[in-house]
Amino acid sequence: MHMEKPEQEIYASREHKQSRYDKRLILKIVKEVKNGLPRKEADRIYGLGKALLDSWMRNYGSPEYQEKIKRRSIQTFNNVLLLRL
Repeated sequence: MHMEKPEQEIYASREHKQSRYDKRLILKIVKEVKNGLPRKEADRIYGLGKALLDSWMRNYGSPEYQEKIKRRSIQTFNNVLLLRL
């Protein structure tokens, strides 16, 4: 019985903090967040900053995800306004 292991993708490693992330890794992380991985968890797992992940989600996230975030932001803003009344 020979069991095949699924191939693990290999991403280019960053040699310096100024180096760019591999595009395939960026797309993988964006997909994981879109599919339900909490953003804080993604930040912790991959050692990312909040602003970097926000930028990736803006640039590479689906239009549906963008709309969902926008609605959530508007709802939060409206709730704050209601509390002030």
